[in-house]
Amino acid sequence: MSITSLTFLIFVLAVFCAYFIVPARFRWMVVLAANIVFYCWSGVPYFFYVAGASLAGWIAAVCIERITVNGSRQASEIKDREAQKTFRQKVTSHKRIVCAIAVILVLGIWIVLKYGNFIISNLNSLLRLFHVDKSIGLTSWVMPIGMSFYTFHIIGYVVDIYRKKYSAERNYLRFLTFVSYFPHVIQGPFSRFDELGKSILQEHRFSYDRLCQGLSRILWGLVKKLIVADKLGVTVDQIISHYSQYTGTQIVFAFMAYAIQLYADFSGYMDIVCGISHILGIELSENFRQPYFAKTVDEYWRRWHITLGKWFKDYVFMPVSMGRTAQKLGRKARKKWGPKMGKLVPGYLALLFVWTATGLWHGASWKYLAWGYLNLLVILSTMQLGDFYSRVKKKLHIRSDSWYWKLFCICRTFFLVSFFRFFSISASFMTALSMIRYMAGNVGLHILATPDQLFVKTSLKDIILIIAGFLMMLFVDILQETGKWEAVKTGCPFWIRDVIYVFFIMLLILFAGGSTDLVGGFMYANF
Repeated sequence: MSITSLTFLIFVLAVFCAYFIVPARFRWMVVLAANIVFYCWSGVPYFFYVAGASLAGWIAAVCIERITVNGSRQASEIKDREAQKTFRQKVTSHKRIVCAIAVILVLGIWIVLKYGNFIISNLNSLLRLFHVDKSIGLTSWVMPIGMSFYTFHIIGYVVDIYRKKYSAERNYLRFLTFVSYFPHVIQGPFSRFDELGKSILQEHRFSYDRLCQGLSRILWGLVKKLIVADKLGVTVDQIISHYSQYTGTQIVFAFMAYAIQLYADFSGYMDIVCGISHILGIELSENFRQPYFAKTVDEYWRRWHITLGKWFKDYVFMPVSMGRTAQKLGRKARKKWGPKMGKLVPGYLALLFVWTATGLWHGASWKYLAWGYLNLLVILSTMQLGDFYSRVKKKLHIRSDSWYWKLFCICRTFFLVSFFRFFSISASFMTALSMIRYMAGNVGLHILATPDQLFVKTSLKDIILIIAGFLMMLFVDILQETGKWEAVKTGCPFWIRDVIYVFFIMLLILFAGGSTDLVGGFMYANF
């Protein structure tokens, strides 16, 4: 069920009506029913995956908390300090085993379904390398939609209970409501049970102000998705799929256009689902903070897909960097290269794990690993050469706070992250390399004399719509970046807001869709 379809609109209207009709204490049950209907729409058997994974996480969390409570009570009855210490270590070990079993089970199913064929293909290549005639057959399993997201939700919850961040939910159906929450199950954002879970279970009342705010955000998200992303995607798809028919300049334009398309598509989705949730009184975490105004690649990833970055920080980066191996390497680096390297090396090791996981999370392919390692390389270079860059800027009399330097850094970062996506957008890693070689040998700067040739397979009408939509997105992002957006919204006369809303609705009615548009699916749903 595409969230830009008429079917989804009817579905959401039905959810809104049922949600505010039933007594407040039962409203979470309406959300659970909506989750089940939404998920089963893609295939009833797929719902058993999310239900089963949720059940495993819920049982593990309850067991961990029970071990913690019983262990603390029994430990307090032990008078001998050494015996008490030994007992507490035993309790921690039991908790760790339960946590590990749950994580391995939930993560293992996801790995088998998403990466099974990738692993088998590489094993077959290895066998051929050693001249082994036998090969392993590929599987035909299909991964349920949203599995990459709800798997991480469950793992984060179990680890949080292990860390005693909050109490375990005793009602399985309430926990399932959180995990399968239909607005965030396909593309996120990544949510924590102590935030989203508690919000879903609260007794929300109808609010006219929330309704207006939510609808305006949904409308803005639809404009970004259907007017900018889908129409720009026609050009991107055509050039990337048939790159040998175009010039290097057009290919460069394509991967920069892809960056805009992906942002409009993904942030448009977030606006829609956050708007839906806001009407219900349920607040989702924000996932973007004007990412293309970032001045470094590291800062970009703190602004783009924010909740994924926080998840990796909490559950991958921190455990690895603070672990025994990383700290041991840090002490060795301190002795050999000084205190600076002693601090950096544990972080370097953790970032290697983070970006390996980030690349593979986006897809079971070497091209995604290459994309991840390119980001990693630039981030590590910035960390390692930070002092050198500062000295160079000082010698060249470049002020970091000057507007021209900030603009240069923003443009540089945008170009880098756009270029890195060259690998993720290409059909394969080798295709990306071939495209780069072709691009370098066929520059074709003459295309710039006729800019309309950059928008291949796109009509003049759609070009105007894309540019107008992009400028509107840029205007809003500038206001948000400068902290003026809320003041402009609240200070804007109501009749001007109504004119804008009517204009957006007319845009969607008249120009959204079309035989050549990529209407329907959202790009991040593929991950």
